Amino acid sequence: MTREDLSKKIHWPKIVWFMGIVNVAAMIPQLYTILKTHKTGGLSVEMFAIYLVVQIAFSAEGYFTRNRMLMVCLGLSAIVSISIISLIFFYH
Repeated sequence: MTREDLSKKIHWPKIVWFMGIVNVAAMIPQLYTILKTHKTGGLSVEMFAIYLVVQIAFSAEGYFTRNRMLMVCLGLSAIVSISIISLIFFYH
């Protein structure tokens, strides 16, 4: 069985899209908590900045390779990261 056959058999594109959405959703509780409590103590702006750079890089990779999942999901993750970074500075 080839890689391509296995990919079709397990519906790999659907799995990857699902995990891309999970990637975005994983940061939503942190954003919600910041908005609700206005507290950012213990959050590392440096960590979120590194995440942001990685997310932008992979979103650009998705754009250049025409990989819609990478472009959309990592682009949305970057928006969440920008929001969190902004709120860390705003509430600090």
